[in-house]
Amino acid sequence: MVNINAKFNRCLKLIEKYPQAFIVGKGSTENEILEIENRLRITLPTMYKEFLRKFSYLATHDEEIWGINPSNNQLDIVFRNKKYNEELRSSSQSEIPSHLIGIQVEDFNSSLVCLDLHAMTYNDQDAKVCFYPSDEPYYADSFTQVLFEVCDSAVSSYLDDKENVPSPSIEKVSEIKTERKDVYSEAKALIHAHPELSEFGEGISDAEVEVIEKELKVTLPKSYVTFLKEFGGGIFGDNQFFTMFNDELVKTNLELYHPTEYEHALSKHLVAFYFDDLEEFYACLDFKNVRNGEPKVVYREVNVPEEDYDDQDAFKSFSDFLYYIVQDTIDVNG
Repeated sequence: MVNINAKFNRCLKLIEKYPQAFIVGKGSTENEILEIENRLRITLPTMYKEFLRKFSYLATHDEEIWGINPSNNQLDIVFRNKKYNEELRSSSQSEIPSHLIGIQVEDFNSSLVCLDLHAMTYNDQDAKVCFYPSDEPYYADSFTQVLFEVCDSAVSSYLDDKENVPSPSIEKVSEIKTERKDVYSEAKALIHAHPELSEFGEGISDAEVEVIEKELKVTLPKSYVTFLKEFGGGIFGDNQFFTMFNDELVKTNLELYHPTEYEHALSKHLVAFYFDDLEEFYACLDFKNVRNGEPKVVYREVNVPEEDYDDQDAFKSFSDFLYYIVQDTIDVNG
């Protein structure tokens, strides 16, 4: 299950690291937030109120998330919802239902992007997001998901414009080059230094490694074998490394090679060993790209054909990937 607070913290890190990509406020007080709730006659979702506390509002090159900004009506949630209702009335349309609160306008069809207060989720911490007017299903499973997509897009656009490297977006982080001599040992040390984030199990045996290799018809690289024999897989923060428990590692890959729900399968030269449920991708050892006995690590999503990926977008080894994930998790939870 997605950890909604971890995803929100990732948004904070993007904004902190690339302030040039954003226009944000200084944060709103509890009294200011309460005043907005009273004026709108609603109770705002916890995650949206946390956004207001941190930033008040947000704007990027081509997107906005409305909040509290009396000095700029275009970014003020009360003004924009009031204005949208006036436009609806002027065209003899019904006003926005009271349980929907607009937070931005969708550019393509001028629909309002709304928090649906009748569709609370993540233990009532957040609200699903929908278009109004529209009969379509929900646009996003939470406000935090919308915030993340806006932040991720803004950073990617900023870096593209500046021809800079690298984006902290998970699709871009593989461009990071690690120059350390013993990356695996550094990652291992970080794992041991943060037991509060680690839910790794016991290491597996040589015999169990052989079973994996036989079932998946590969010879696993030394760095990944070392990880399996020392940690066996499990959870670090919100990051899931597949384990041998109930044959999870083998079964996951066999299911991806022969999917029943999707048109496109995982290519058999790839071995998925990690799943990110925040952004819904697999990290895979790529046995078509091997250097010094170490296959590169690439990202793959379900039902996306192999030809749609750039082979250059990869970590050079499992150790590099492990170090990045561990360090990033520590930063996000720090």
